[in-house]
Amino acid sequence: MSYFNGAIYSETLNMDTSLAVILPQDSRWHRGIIPLAPGIERREKPRLLILLHGLTDNWIAWAHRSRIYSYAEYYDVAVVMPEVQRSFYQDMKNGMRYFSYITEELPKLTAQMFQVSVEPEDLMIAGLSMGGYGALKCGLTYPERFRAVGAFSSASDMEGFVTDIPVRKETAGFERDVAGIFGEKTEIPEMSRLKHLTDLCVGKEKLPGIYMACGKQDELYEQNIELKEYMKDKGLPHKWEEWDGIHDWDFWDVAIQKFLRLALTEKDFC
Repeated sequence: MSYFNGAIYSETLNMDTSLAVILPQDSRWHRGIIPLAPGIERREKPRLLILLHGLTDNWIAWAHRSRIYSYAEYYDVAVVMPEVQRSFYQDMKNGMRYFSYITEELPKLTAQMFQVSVEPEDLMIAGLSMGGYGALKCGLTYPERFRAVGAFSSASDMEGFVTDIPVRKETAGFERDVAGIFGEKTEIPEMSRLKHLTDLCVGKEKLPGIYMACGKQDELYEQNIELKEYMKDKGLPHKWEEWDGIHDWDFWDVAIQKFLRLALTEKDFC
């Protein structure tokens, strides 16, 4: 495997922006010393996972705080980890167009620069907390573009989150971010509400495999339960898992492994 971090210029954002990239490369896994995951064969153009960070993380968090490098090697998948600041993956009312950057420009740039496949059968997106919300927003807005969507400990109730901001260190000053994202009156568009996006997906022929997970002791557990029950009532296919855990990297490191196994080796999932 190979690992790069640096900056690219984004026309959507009109500035340089940071990202990290993991790319499959001939290594001990591919030389037969250690096998790839069952059912995985090395590809000339690897599949791509867009991996999204949380509210107080940045582009480097997944690479430094999980074992995503090893998991990417095991499943022979490329991973791109972009930067969106505290935007909640929105085209901000008073700020940058991060949703358009992630869904439109980033896949094209990654395919051009790193020779990976972003075809619908090969492109995946996943994230934690704010990034879990972002993955669902992207995947439910454009279900035809993604093979699979993974959402871990997601901030899945956007209106509830921004109107009743949790009181903890990392959300200090978040009301200023909310004003930048949605305007001073905090008017949340329908296309930023996951339940509305769920409604739009009902009955569509092409849907990604959707995996959602949350720890039972996580403060976002109840809103995740509410969303997965809403999806169930609407008949939107998805897989839900929960186990003991809080809002931390011990949980997310397990969740990303489960997601990759489902998305890349379980034929009934995608």
